[in-house]
Amino acid sequence: MMNSLKNNIFFKNTLVLFVGTMTAGVINYFFHSVIGRMVSVRVFGEMESLVSLLTIISVPSAAIAMAATQYGAGLKAGGNSAGNTEIIKYFYKRLAGYGLPFFAALLIITPWVGKFLKIENNFSLIIIWITMFLSFFSSVNGGIINGWQKFKEASAAGILGVIAKITGAVVLIRMGFELSGAIGGFAIGSAVSYGASFYILRSIAGVEKKSEFVSADAIDFSSMKKYMAAAFVGNLAISILGNADMVLAKHNLDFVQAGQYGALTIVSKIIFFVTGVIATVLFAMSAEDAHKKNGSSKALRNSALATLIVAIFSVAVYFIFPKLVLGILFGDKYLEAAGYLGWFALLVALFSFSNLLFQYLLSIRDNAIVYFYLAIAIIFSMSVLFFAKSIYAILFLAILAQSFAILSGIGCLIKRRNTLKSQ
Repeated sequence: MMNSLKNNIFFKNTLVLFVGTMTAGVINYFFHSVIGRMVSVRVFGEMESLVSLLTIISVPSAAIAMAATQYGAGLKAGGNSAGNTEIIKYFYKRLAGYGLPFFAALLIITPWVGKFLKIENNFSLIIIWITMFLSFFSSVNGGIINGWQKFKEASAAGILGVIAKITGAVVLIRMGFELSGAIGGFAIGSAVSYGASFYILRSIAGVEKKSEFVSADAIDFSSMKKYMAAAFVGNLAISILGNADMVLAKHNLDFVQAGQYGALTIVSKIIFFVTGVIATVLFAMSAEDAHKKNGSSKALRNSALATLIVAIFSVAVYFIFPKLVLGILFGDKYLEAAGYLGWFALLVALFSFSNLLFQYLLSIRDNAIVYFYLAIAIIFSMSVLFFAKSIYAILFLAILAQSFAILSGIGCLIKRRNTLKSQ
């Protein structure tokens, strides 16, 4: 048993990324715990809504990361580290051309966004836009690193970034900046991780000493554009499904309930920090298998089983010991909302499976799932915006949306299996 696990590449990659991600996750949750104690309930709710907004508007970076991972995995499969340079040049040139106008447009609409979210501090929104713009470039480097399955190095860069985030935020809040200081920590952490990624890419360049220069003509960029379009739509959908509830909670609820919703979201997403690692490894490995024309169903089964074990255990703990779990991170500040925690855990567990199916299907270039997810995400968001005026109402609609997303993912898997059988 132990020997088989040692020889299992999926298990080893998952373990490496799990240790790194959990280390970063612990520090990250320490960040939220510290900030939650340092600032008022109102400011904490504003911070969490802005973090969720950042996740949604950074959808292009997630799509770019997926495409970079896909092509990085292809270069790894062919032993061509020299091709990384051309991919980076291709993305950076277009990010400068398209990203700057997008950034300028966000600056223009900043006052209206602040009004919708009931946030008076527009400078904190500007910091969010800057962090988003930086994430576009960082996602290129990170995607290639994951494609080469350098999970140990990627984990180290992530840990370094989280340490910089908490240090910067605490210092800025102590200086009296509160919301801008907390959000500023995210910008600092992102910049540090981005800088570390260049060092990792240099190490990859030395992996294949015999690699010759790869011209831009040798890489199928037209195929990359099509894949990125599907990845963009899919990541937009998955980001809305995972974060729109927090953004709309800030709009629909009073500031006390919005702050509670933010705390409950942070605690429950511990589950996703664990399961997200599994999905990340699955994507990189199944993408490489797809380039090599190998099957990846075994990796999917391993991933689904691992996610199921984590989900069942976590949901049980959150339902049985909600006050203990909530109190560990935030003390007595949010204990009156502990009754919601088990349902938040169930929501995140379902989202973990939605994300797992999404990552797998995109890794093997089965793009039909993205349109199902987008339709569900739009209906979910509109339903919450107009009809959900309480925490339980938002939770009910979110759980329903995740359930439909899982069913659509399973449907796509069944259709693909039947298609392959008939060929």
